[in-house]
Amino acid sequence: MSFMELFNKRVRGFRVVEVVGLGILLTLVTGVYLAKTFAGRERQEIARIQQEIDEEAVRKRLLEAEVAHLEQPRRIEQLAQMMQLQPIAADHEITEDALIDVARRRELPRAPVTAVPEATDALAADAPEAVPEDVPPPPPAGGPR
Repeated sequence: MSFMELFNKRVRGFRVVEVVGLGILLTLVTGVYLAKTFAGRERQEIARIQQEIDEEAVRKRLLEAEVAHLEQPRRIEQLAQMMQLQPIAADHEITEDALIDVARRRELPRAPVTAVPEATDALAADAPEAVPEDVPPPPPAGGPR
């Protein structure tokens, strides 16, 4: 049986070459379909992660702005004046090396100090409130164009 006879051999009315070609074509079509399906899933996952990154960047900018507001010298000075705080006197300042001596001279408390439980209302009043403006708006339903 020669190579050319293989092309002309028929199985149930079809040439072997046609059957093999159809098999290869179906394999390629299936492979391309699966590759596109997996690529679409990966694209969706990448878009979801990118959206999370963008949301975290917005949150980071908001937190940085809040820190900048809280660290304003004028604000801290006003708070210190409201609480009637005074600058530290020079005789109360100490070097790092002398801290051990201060700790050794310090008298230990005679009776154990017990903490007074705070009211839950006071704790709730100190908690930060959620601000709806902090949450970025959802993207449009149609997606970016």
